[in-house]
Amino acid sequence: MHRRWDADYNGWWMCLIPRVVMEDIGLSLPVFIKWDDSEYSLRAKEAGYPTISLPGAAVWHVSWADKDDAVDWQAYFHERNRLIAALLHSPYSKGGRMLRESITTDTKHVVSMQYYPAKSVLLAIQDVLAGPDGLHEMLPTRMPEIRAMKDDYSDARVVKDPADLPPVRRKKPPKTMEAPKAPTKPQLIPWAVRTVLKQTLRPVRDMAKENPEANVAHMDGHWSYLATLDSAIVSNADGTGASWYRRDPAQVRELMTESIKLHAELFAQWESLSKQYRAALPDITSPEAWARTFAENGPKK
Repeated sequence: MHRRWDADYNGWWMCLIPRVVMEDIGLSLPVFIKWDDSEYSLRAKEAGYPTISLPGAAVWHVSWADKDDAVDWQAYFHERNRLIAALLHSPYSKGGRMLRESITTDTKHVVSMQYYPAKSVLLAIQDVLAGPDGLHEMLPTRMPEIRAMKDDYSDARVVKDPADLPPVRRKKPPKTMEAPKAPTKPQLIPWAVRTVLKQTLRPVRDMAKENPEANVAHMDGHWSYLATLDSAIVSNADGTGASWYRRDPAQVRELMTESIKLHAELFAQWESLSKQYRAALPDITSPEAWARTFAENGPKK
């Protein structure tokens, strides 16, 4: 219990930050809910302030297995804030594996009929490409804007009683009751190309337009399985509802085209964007900048 444990970061809920650190390195980035604590600890480390985990300290937190943050409105903040943290602190060229993992994540959303988080990821990249100057201005508005998009996507609309959705029907039963195995690492890129082309060009099966082809529990909703279906009822993480995922070839074409374009832009502009964000960091994390944001968004008089 007495051993010192050095860590790359601690979550905000586990942080005790000496005032002298904030006076030296500034305040948090004006971003919301994801990666702001990681970035702050990395920034402190670069300034000579290590982060340690205090032995014996603990806090209750809802299990990550009971959260849908990878497929709900938080997908935007996962993507945008992670990219910003990498632009500020990554020691690797082009952020190392960052862009490859980003396009992989977005493609998995698309082939899984998760069009809402896929679109959210692309909006996040657009905002990163726009540079750091608007981060304070969008702080009070971006979350409600992203959440308002849910009405446009059936995969984002949670129905409290799945019995209100159409029953499962298929023209032919599946060849096996076991879910398909995920492709191995060498198989992943060829599998992704084949799957995207198939989802883009193959028409949706007629029966799947009116009835889901399967009921899929959240824990079984792996992208390699969902990619084989034309529609499915997928439960949410905490079991309080379900959403109807429906394949849409037009959405697949639009989202994948935009994803390739935006990731290519991000790859080409990585070095210049990194310089922009690093140069802007002292100003956007200053107490003065935060004071203006709080003053402009305080209670209405």
